[in-house]
Amino acid sequence: MRNIRTNSKNVKNGDAFIAIPCKEIIDHIEEAKRNKASLIFVQKPMVNIIPNTKEIVIVDDVRLLASRFARLVNSEQPEHCVAITGTNGKSSVAHFIRQFWTACGKRAANLGTVGIFIGDILTKKLGDFQIPNLTTPDSFTLHKILDFLKFDGISHFVFEASSHALHQKRLHSVSLSAAAFTNLESDHLDYHGTKDEYFSAKLRLFYEILDSKSPAIASLDYEDIYHHISKFNKNIISFGMSNKNYITVDNVQNLSNNTVFDLIIDGNRFKDIKIDLIGKFQLMNLMCAVGVSYCSGLSCDMIINALPKIRQLQGRMELIREINGIKVFIDYAHTSSALESVLSALVQICRGKLVCVFGCGGDRDKTKRIEMGKIAEKLAEAVIITDDNPRYEDPATIRSEIILGCKGAVEIGDRKAAIKFAIDSSKSGDYVIIIGKGHETTQIYGSTVLAHDDREEVLKYDDSK
Repeated sequence: MRNIRTNSKNVKNGDAFIAIPCKEIIDHIEEAKRNKASLIFVQKPMVNIIPNTKEIVIVDDVRLLASRFARLVNSEQPEHCVAITGTNGKSSVAHFIRQFWTACGKRAANLGTVGIFIGDILTKKLGDFQIPNLTTPDSFTLHKILDFLKFDGISHFVFEASSHALHQKRLHSVSLSAAAFTNLESDHLDYHGTKDEYFSAKLRLFYEILDSKSPAIASLDYEDIYHHISKFNKNIISFGMSNKNYITVDNVQNLSNNTVFDLIIDGNRFKDIKIDLIGKFQLMNLMCAVGVSYCSGLSCDMIINALPKIRQLQGRMELIREINGIKVFIDYAHTSSALESVLSALVQICRGKLVCVFGCGGDRDKTKRIEMGKIAEKLAEAVIITDDNPRYEDPATIRSEIILGCKGAVEIGDRKAAIKFAIDSSKSGDYVIIIGKGHETTQIYGSTVLAHDDREEVLKYDDSK
């Protein structure tokens, strides 16, 4: 056996091929045979529909096998590895954790939706290896990254664990020192089918991967999440707005550009902490990151000293520019709860009109469109519905489904034009929030990928009017 492949097109003479279940699996197996694979690992249920030739090896779980092989090929990893799951906030929490570690002198990295940070440097490459544009990469890529980071001297690593990756067992061979669950809302129902199945995929992190004696970080504010994790793990560090949590906050002051609060860790109060973040949802993300940092060995004093240095992640509630007194933000929110969190945070500090620009992705969960429309109408004074990666759906149909929830919205399909209209129609004291793309730099229509960056559109806006 020369190499192990999961893509039949890449199989060469003598390679092993792992046949991951999909609609085209028979074609992939045949292609692997033509390319002279020495072994083809196939899931047990396939035994009745494929010829039992000499290359075929039947196994119980090919995804788990792929994970095991990936660890065998690249066996090293940083000493401390932490995984973050949940619907919203994964990227921000991972970003905050890495900043805590770095501020305290650790060589740290984090991997997720926007790429990989090594220290404070964002990159899409490790050596000559390109990082794929996935929240959590496939098993072989993930372990290659872990191996690279270990030999590069990284001791602390945190990464996002998507529901897809957990369901597909991409990280089942990673040794974790801790894991965190941020929150749970309906998402990715196009893949999982139901919210229960989606939740079940997330929980795999705690009962299939994390050792039951290793710390789990979860919020007592979300009792259902906490209750399910407590079935597998008794070493839970809780965080949240309720004072029954191990880590909580008090005396919160929401200011225009920052937040002041008291942080309480195990009953110890640290007063008048000021951070350059706004919104309850960012405080929740920050407390989750504090929990992970604390259980990784950082003292309370180290955490408190590092807090003023924490910065938001690109594209998350990011103030891009102030134009003639109009503050223009972008954010990556693409679920109902995330949209509500972002708008609610801005409502508390905006003294003028709040203008919201957003759309919904095509070929994704359709049930959230009308709900997001209702939330936008409830919290924003003006709503502009536009396109956001329609993919293979009709963009006008997507917009019409959102507008069912916000009858008074303005519909402008062209995202560039929608952003311009939002700023043009605002005045000094107003806030404009452009939702959905955050750090992304493309717009997807069918098989066509167009260049588009919300940030760039705001930065190049002509403010000479």
